[in-house]
Amino acid sequence: MEVKEGSNSEQLQVIKPKLWTGNYILAWFSSLFFFFAFDSMIPVLPLYMEIQEGIGGAAGLPMAALTLGALLIRPLAGYALDIYGRKILLWGGLLLFLLPAILYIWMLPAYTLIAFRFIQGIGFGISHTAFFTVASDIIPSKRIGEGIGYFTAAMSLATAISPAVSSWVLSNYSYPIIFSLAALLIVISIIMAVMIKQPTFAKKDQRPKPVFISRTGIKPAMVTLMIAINFSSVLSFLPVYAMKQGVAVTGIYFTAMALTSFLFRPVAGMLVDRKKEKGYDLAVVAGSLATILAIFVLARTSSPLHLIVGGIFYGAGFAYLQTTMLALSVRNLPAEKVGVANATYWTAFDLGIFMGSVAWGLLAAAFGYGAMFYLTIIPVALALLIYFSKRIFSFYDNGPREPSC
Repeated sequence: MEVKEGSNSEQLQVIKPKLWTGNYILAWFSSLFFFFAFDSMIPVLPLYMEIQEGIGGAAGLPMAALTLGALLIRPLAGYALDIYGRKILLWGGLLLFLLPAILYIWMLPAYTLIAFRFIQGIGFGISHTAFFTVASDIIPSKRIGEGIGYFTAAMSLATAISPAVSSWVLSNYSYPIIFSLAALLIVISIIMAVMIKQPTFAKKDQRPKPVFISRTGIKPAMVTLMIAINFSSVLSFLPVYAMKQGVAVTGIYFTAMALTSFLFRPVAGMLVDRKKEKGYDLAVVAGSLATILAIFVLARTSSPLHLIVGGIFYGAGFAYLQTTMLALSVRNLPAEKVGVANATYWTAFDLGIFMGSVAWGLLAAAFGYGAMFYLTIIPVALALLIYFSKRIFSFYDNGPREPSC
């Protein structure tokens, strides 16, 4: 490269390491098909529960069972990923996620399906954590924010497309067909996962003591817990609230949110890569403000326009916050600690969804949905407080030398 006369080594133009390698592309598309399969079940299984044995009020049980299975297995999965390697955990998790999907084709009784959904949740928790650990291994450290931004964009793309497609397939065909397609998507994901050439790491002579929580991941995990508690309100209760307000086309909110999130995740990642500490701070502030604005709009929902505008703001806010916290969880960590860090992050996210789904339902019953949505601003404010409260987390160091335990 050319260097102007009189310039020093610090003025040399540094070429950014390549992000879109063959490995990264394979991991990205494998996770995309994985999320396609996962999201295809979201609108289908609640309806399935309603037609099976006339079980009313049980529409949320399949999602609750899956979330519980994932929540219980993630800490152990993170430890196992760091001790036994990525391949066996990723492949095993995907196979465990696949087998119940195949059994669904035979139209299982409702309670049997819930039991298998719990097992599928274990497979989901393992493979989901493994995907992000593999991605963290592959992404160059100088582009960790951008790489995670693009990687999480696969989730947003699946959310924007898969539920609508699966609803259309169900309305035109049958449950066995949609279950078969979901199983096929998982098979495609497995084939691509097998093709990934994962980095190998030297094994230590002595196995370290079991560790299930990343020390450096606690702060971003607590921020994520608050954001997930907020997110559970729109995920679980916005469709009901919108219908009560006379707005039936609630799907446009999720489409607007998913597409906006898809666009903003890489932007958030590039911001933290280029601006470093200031980038993280700016992303957290921007994401929190966008989320709060979205809640103010959604709490006053009376037309499809409210859902579209709310979805745009929420998608941007969620993209900034989730991408930033995930990058903060794993940056500068040695490879043998990335699995636990990812598990800590996603355990907090699952726990927030679970807690919020219960708490907001009780508050909505007591105060009404409009007041409940205004109350969901409180966790976002707490997320900001946690992020900027360095004294409370004096053990936490944003610098590159901070180890995890």
